[in-house]
Amino acid sequence: MQIRVIQAFGLVVAFVLVAVVGGCNPQLAPPLRTLGGVLILDQRDPVERGGGECRGTGAYEDLRSGVPVVVRNDRDEQVGTGTLRARPAPTSADGTVPLAERRRCVWEFAVPNLGAEAVYSVAIGNRGAVAYTHDELDKAGWTVQISLGS
Repeated sequence: MQIRVIQAFGLVVAFVLVAVVGGCNPQLAPPLRTLGGVLILDQRDPVERGGGECRGTGAYEDLRSGVPVVVRNDRDEQVGTGTLRARPAPTSADGTVPLAERRRCVWEFAVPNLGAEAVYSVAIGNRGAVAYTHDELDKAGWTVQISLGS
């Protein structure tokens, strides 16, 4: 009887060790992903530019580098953050900014360390959120493009 109890106890210990070691094994955990994105603002009035920065004007004056990008899951829990970073304005051969680009800002963002979620909701500043499913992001290579403006 005592041998059976020791064997059963040993079996329980073995299962616990497998569970603990398996839970700590990073190869068994889902990979963390980085969501990359681009925000494109096309507006009627000229944007503000200077020093490599671009800022919206009028109804879009809240958009500029440093604005937070917040990702939430389908339970409305924040799962990641990033910030906008302006891309330089395209220029013509003579160094001037083409007319269409004088009304456009393009920012990049990256939100690292996202775990496996069914839905990811991306909000930029105080603007509304855009939702993507995990499958949609897989198909898009974990890169999104969001457009605002006229």
